[in-house]
Amino acid sequence: MSKKWEEQTEEFRAVSEDGRLFHLLVFTTMIDASSMSNPNAAPLKGLKRVCTSDGQNCNHIGDDTFEIVELGLRVKRV
Repeated sequence: MSKKWEEQTEEFRAVSEDGRLFHLLVFTTMIDASSMSNPNAAPLKGLKRVCTSDGQNCNHIGDDTFEIVELGLRVKRV
């Protein structure tokens, strides 16, 4: 059974059309790729998830645009 964990891999600011600033965090699922024959293998990168710094989930809409799901608000990376 592969061991999995999440690591914060990126953070940035985003702004809504009405000028509100948000701090977004990107977390990447890491998958243990080590084996008996290669015990020091680097972990594989899996799926990413984005949320605000206070834990609100975000969907990636495209080209640096995200939707904060709980607020129904679109923001753009700055």
